[in-house]
Amino acid sequence: DYPTDTLLPHMKLGLNLKTGNNRFLTSWKNAYDPSSGYLSYKLEMQGLPEFLMLRGGGPVFRSGPWDGFRFSGIPEMQNWKFAYIVYNFTENKEDVAFTYRVTTPNFYAKLTMRFEGFLELSTWDPDMLEWNVFWVSSTADCNIYMGCTANSFCDTNTSPNCNCIKGFEPRNPQGGALENTSTECVRKTQLNCKGDGFYWLRNMKLPETSGAIVDKRIGLKECEERCIENCNCTAFANTNIQNGGSGCVLWTRELADIRRYVDAGQDLYVRLAAVDLVTENGNNNSRKTRTIIGLSVGATALIVLSFTIFFFWRKHKQARGIALYTDLVFSILTSFSFLFCLLSCLNKTECGQTGGRLNLLDTTDDDDLKLPLMEYDVVAMATNDFSISNKLGEGGFGTVYKGRLIDGEEIAVKKLSDVSTQGTNEFRTEMILIAKLQHINLVRLLGCFADEDDKILVY
Repeated sequence: DYPTDTLLPHMKLGLNLKTGNNRFLTSWKNAYDPSSGYLSYKLEMQGLPEFLMLRGGGPVFRSGPWDGFRFSGIPEMQNWKFAYIVYNFTENKEDVAFTYRVTTPNFYAKLTMRFEGFLELSTWDPDMLEWNVFWVSSTADCNIYMGCTANSFCDTNTSPNCNCIKGFEPRNPQGGALENTSTECVRKTQLNCKGDGFYWLRNMKLPETSGAIVDKRIGLKECEERCIENCNCTAFANTNIQNGGSGCVLWTRELADIRRYVDAGQDLYVRLAAVDLVTENGNNNSRKTRTIIGLSVGATALIVLSFTIFFFWRKHKQARGIALYTDLVFSILTSFSFLFCLLSCLNKTECGQTGGRLNLLDTTDDDDLKLPLMEYDVVAMATNDFSISNKLGEGGFGTVYKGRLIDGEEIAVKKLSDVSTQGTNEFRTEMILIAKLQHINLVRLLGCFADEDDKILVY
């Protein structure tokens, strides 16, 4: 019940609802003085349960809420499995608590609140008779509590790190990025309640949830509807990302202490005025126009090349046999299919709905292209959040991962690189082409996903 500075396997960190005892860690005063120091790691229950690292009573780090797999602000926890450690967060009538255990006999571990200001996970080396540090919590800028102002998010891949959320701007606008961490972000257009929409932010550490409205009985669609009905609602998200997502959390105030990750975090839907959403779509349309021109030129060149090869090979078909001729016809049909699919894509309007889960490959005509759409969260869970250990290969287009769906089916996932020049239309064309064509040398397309940030094919 009183773990001092160290949590051992099977011990609980959090609130005992029967006794009211909140079990928390307290650091030593220094390396030589084990009396209570100035740092503690404690569960807070205002909104969704999450841990705060406190220095002198004030927060310096926030774990983010539990998302079903880990705390959203500590994505590196997933690597604990390599130290033969599994962990869990329990919410029931008796406890709201975190615990962990080791999965290998005669293996020892400990989690310590260090006086220097970080958590440290160590494992015992029986040969050297010493503790080896396996993991420490990050103290980088984006992990500092409120390292960026409200209505902005921290991203280590941008310079400066702090960025206003779309639909917001610095009080003294110099672009979307902030000159310093104290610059305030304000709405470009005030909300009107009726007619507002939502901007989808991916891979986010959810905002601080103190004062948030939580209902774990409903899903994302009903969560969106409740946010629309509540004129004070500023954002919404799932409370759990397992099995495609469940639960609902609504924010009714400024969004604070947010971070964007490369391949972690979860979806956050931020309420914006309709005019700001139109501006975002307008910027996307200008990029789409440039893409159409490039696609048209590329498709024409592909067809010319196919006919050139056809006439060259036709002279040799008698010598090389009918099999070559068959493959050649297939190649030409592929080229025509590419052009047909391209023209079909150009006649389609990308999904412009701003509420809910946005997939740019979606279509309003169920009988048109029959796109095999998949949820991003389903693919992420199948590949263990695109873990490096699931990586099969990498090329100019991006990375291929192995994965396993909930029903046990093994899949390969092609995730387009962030630096690729392939846009949504080109990706859509590739996906449709593979879905329509059947050939012994072609893999079967199981599903796909595309938005502004990610483009994924599942085989």
